Amino acid sequence: MSGTTKAFSALVLGIFAAVSACSAAPDGPSKGNYTVSFPSTQAAVATDSVVVYVFDGPKSAADRAGYCQALIQARKKREPQRPISQSKAANICELLQGRQPIEVAYGEKALMAIGLRGDDDFLIGCVIQSFGDGDAALDIDLTLVDVGVSVPFTDCKSVSAACTEGKCTRR
Repeated sequence: MSGTTKAFSALVLGIFAAVSACSAAPDGPSKGNYTVSFPSTQAAVATDSVVVYVFDGPKSAADRAGYCQALIQARKKREPQRPISQSKAANICELLQGRQPIEVAYGEKALMAIGLRGDDDFLIGCVIQSFGDGDAALDIDLTLVDVGVSVPFTDCKSVSAACTEGKCTRR
């Protein structure tokens, strides 16, 4: 792995989840930050958009260990899922600039991020966190949905270069 690839292998794009919270409401939305970590710059550049789905969390501590994996497997099998909310689709340049808000109700929730390439799921990740008053920082690591699908070549050295017209080739 080259130095450049290694340096960008844990590329993190930050997004501020700007929501208006009503602190008197026990199940109101929570403000916070989340980041989406791509496996590489090439994978980030190949991703057309990212959508984050919010699900009610596991019912018990025993269910917690396999909860995200069950959500991911259901998504891969195209089984119906019932998120309680979802973000708007954001492209990597919007993610880099931190423009996309998301609302997360108080309580334990699972957030599943899907990186789309065209209409197809390309990257996926999931995390469980308890949300309440104040900042709720979390990181969602994305991995390839199908390890048999290769990441397209790009000569982009950074996501910001991909977002600046004419700086690099995106295929």
